[in-house]
Amino acid sequence: MKQDIIEFPECWEEVQPAEFAYLLKLRMLLILTPKAISLADVKRLWCRYVLRHRGLKSKRKDYYLLVNKLAKTLDWQWRVDKETNIIALTYDSTVNLIPSWSGFWGPASHGADLTFGEFRFAVIMMNEYTRTHDVAFLNSLCAILYRRKKDGKRVPFSSSNLGKAAKDIVGMPDYLKWGVYCWMASFCEFLFNGTFVLDGCEVCFAPIFISSGKDNAPEQSLGMNSILFSVAESGVFGGIEEVDNTQLLRVLLKLLDDKQKADAILNSAKKHDIQS
Repeated sequence: MKQDIIEFPECWEEVQPAEFAYLLKLRMLLILTPKAISLADVKRLWCRYVLRHRGLKSKRKDYYLLVNKLAKTLDWQWRVDKETNIIALTYDSTVNLIPSWSGFWGPASHGADLTFGEFRFAVIMMNEYTRTHDVAFLNSLCAILYRRKKDGKRVPFSSSNLGKAAKDIVGMPDYLKWGVYCWMASFCEFLFNGTFVLDGCEVCFAPIFISSGKDNAPEQSLGMNSILFSVAESGVFGGIEEVDNTQLLRVLLKLLDDKQKADAILNSAKKHDIQS
């Protein structure tokens, strides 16, 4: 029947926020009670939720056959290590599937509205949580990225207000906090290797982040403080405070342009030396 025709997600970009939140709940259940629920159970439960959420009634005669069939298509969501049998959710998108929580609003997809300052602090908190698993750093990460709105926009990030902000966001469910961490990690990875489309042009920031060490923590290899002082010294966006309040992607575009110009001068000098 026509009303039974729905689109089932085949990638993260096609998942809806409510569906992602439910998947994060199931992930936590799988971690906390692995003997009570299996990955196959999680996949089927999620499929049932998505079908119901998108309006498909369970009265269909082939409903459970459909659920089982769709559950087998979810390898793009999960990775199972054959040696350790560790199960991991493989979120690898820059689409923010947790747009808001209880009056707090997160960054736009692809980091479109992230400022350099909030990104700089968020990277630090993300790395500290990765290193220590201390929930205080996770709370701070969420407080940096999720803020209330004023006049239709998230209120500006203030590092001096981070302590209070972290207390305000502490009530966010743990499974959503992990989702925020997951998005931030994926966004950082995309900055290293991905391609953004800005003003109709494809832009790759990877050349900026080339590092001599492969195992550097992101805040070291990205050189956030170095970038801050370098851009502030140029005065293009103003001083340190103004740079921190500038859109992250604008700052990176400036750095990429500077690098391309420097590389062009260097290549020209090399050609001149060869001809001489």
